[in-house]
Amino acid sequence: MLNALNNKTMAGSIFCDLEKSFNSVNHDLLVSKLSYYGISGKAKLLLASYLQNRYQRVQIITSYLNDNTVSKWTKRKYGVPQGSNLGPLLFLVYIIDIPKAIDHKAIPIIFTDDTSILITNPNNIHFHNNLNIVFGQLNKWSNQICLP
Repeated sequence: MLNALNNKTMAGSIFCDLEKSFNSVNHDLLVSKLSYYGISGKAKLLLASYLQNRYQRVQIITSYLNDNTVSKWTKRKYGVPQGSNLGPLLFLVYIIDIPKAIDHKAIPIIFTDDTSILITNPNNIHFHNNLNIVFGQLNKWSNQICLP
């Protein structure tokens, strides 16, 4: 990117904040991606059991009212456990195929739920076209893996 700017080449980026996407991870799709990336056998079964058939509830404690409210248990069909060490790692496995989904001239930079796509082109018209194409490809990929 710096070289592009130094050479007076058009440079731009698409920034994706996928923070809420941790809650949208499709368990079945993630487990199939684990297989694709070589995780199989007992390790895959352990990770699948970690993701699937999870239940969650919310507890709100208001100390100044001396109140304790608890929601009903609900089954989690989507998402990776947040606040865990495995959650971000599993999310990365879920989105790591983004380079295959976008134009090979675009450069993805992936850091957990913050992803940036860098695009450069010396020609102004081609730059804008590439930017729109990559944005469309990114949107299509996002819809395919059920990310908001």
